[in-house]
Amino acid sequence: MRRLFTVILGMLCAASIMGCGAKANNTESQATTASQESTLIKEAEEISETNESAPITGGWAINNDFDGIDDANAMSAFEKATEDLDGYRYDVAAVLGSQIVAGTNYLYLCRAEMVVPDAKPEYVILKVYEGLEGNAEITGSLRLLEGKEGWEYNDANPYMDENEEVKVAFDKALEGLTGVEYKPIAYIGYKDNSYAVLTKITITSVEPLTSLSMVYITKTDSGAMIDDIYDIDMSLENVGEQ
Repeated sequence: MRRLFTVILGMLCAASIMGCGAKANNTESQATTASQESTLIKEAEEISETNESAPITGGWAINNDFDGIDDANAMSAFEKATEDLDGYRYDVAAVLGSQIVAGTNYLYLCRAEMVVPDAKPEYVILKVYEGLEGNAEITGSLRLLEGKEGWEYNDANPYMDENEEVKVAFDKALEGLTGVEYKPIAYIGYKDNSYAVLTKITITSVEPLTSLSMVYITKTDSGAMIDDIYDIDMSLENVGEQ
């Protein structure tokens, strides 16, 4: 099912990129793009019918509200897992989701930095396991933007409402898209006139398929466009290049 999500999202993303380029031309090309997106959505539904139904994230539930204040259990697990760390600091920017196992796995977006003078912050996805007896430990991590040459982390507030320029570009890049819902979680970093935004993506044209993804957008003379989408493996077991 994870492969299915990637196939469907790739198809819709291709349509979105064509759609953003079309906006710079004329109304006729916009109508063509809408027709292309409709065709891709129908193809996605046909693909879905041939696959077994299974959670796209392997049992993970992605949150709708990412504020840690509203998730006391997740924050308690985080505090227990990080209380003895030395030399490195993690601050929770968002509680991303959870997975029920023999205990509970939690996933967090964290602002991280070494405890040294003039340390530069970076953004990390951290996985914490809390056992049935209440013990908690860090079991995985992913440095966002790692391996992205020339990109820099946002060193200010990560929330979209506090970054108007990024929010406007993000909204512009999504104009006219159908079949997919993009919910921005945090502004992670930048390169020239491009931005990286951690996003919850839901394909709404079939039985909802949801992922956590890095969405890369670039401002253009006519607005903005999606450059790339990197689907994050929430297990943090396959965290290849973004």
